[in-house]
Amino acid sequence: MRWIEMAQKNEVYVNGTAPASPMITSVLKEGIPYLEYSLADEKLRLHHPFKVNDVVTVDFSKRKVWINGQLQMEAIDLVYADFFQLRPGKNEIKTIPAMQLEVTYTERWL
Repeated sequence: MRWIEMAQKNEVYVNGTAPASPMITSVLKEGIPYLEYSLADEKLRLHHPFKVNDVVTVDFSKRKVWINGQLQMEAIDLVYADFFQLRPGKNEIKTIPAMQLEVTYTERWL
């Protein structure tokens, strides 16, 4: 069986004038061996035997990952461990595989 990566772009607009760390929550639609969030050239990849309806929450300011409410720091890929910040204006967060995201953040002003 061949694994085909399907990416999805999710647009987030930041009104502030300074970078902001997001909190991203996603519910998986399929069983997968890893998932990835990226913004520009920064990537955060998580390795875990994900199942359908697993809830993944990533707090980018605290650099922590929860899967189904349990802290799962060992899921973080050490090569792709960029806990990125949202920039003022339009941000395109890409995900592999395609999934819906809930993105929350606190606007920051200079």
